[in-house]
Amino acid sequence: MIRLISDKLVTLIEKNADLIIDKWTQKLLSDPTTASFTERKKLKKVQEKARAILGNLGTWVSYDTDKVDIGRVYAREGIAMFKLGIPLCEGIKALILLKRILWLFVMDESSFDSVLELNQMRELNDRVVLFFDRAEYYLIRGYMEEMNRKMKKLWDLTEQDTEEIFFKKSFYNQ
Repeated sequence: MIRLISDKLVTLIEKNADLIIDKWTQKLLSDPTTASFTERKKLKKVQEKARAILGNLGTWVSYDTDKVDIGRVYAREGIAMFKLGIPLCEGIKALILLKRILWLFVMDESSFDSVLELNQMRELNDRVVLFFDRAEYYLIRGYMEEMNRKMKKLWDLTEQDTEEIFFKKSFYNQ
């Protein structure tokens, strides 16, 4: 297992996951572009998902975590988000806000007294951004795949019909 030089910062985030989620929840509830989350059921569900991300951040940002694993998990999350009735743009905005609140927390709680600490911040930023980028991609894919399935079922559409909307080879059956 390859260790991160930013393990100290990852531990700080994992230990303060509830505080970060509280700040993130306040932002979700006050932002007009995330109006779906004012519904209690949807908010509770995304808070659970955020807790799973932050509480296990070390695993998600590890060099050993396979992007295929992230793909499987977040494609399923996209499907679940569609079934919950959360618009895709709001789900992505929620992830963007979580990443932002997370980074602001790290910046507020850290100091840059040495080159090592600066490298820890740089590495953490790189790993977190990479994880969130991958999670967003697969979340969108899962969401679109579920939307495709739902359209076929509701309107008895063929693969060719939905390719007019989603384009040929949009899905990779992974």
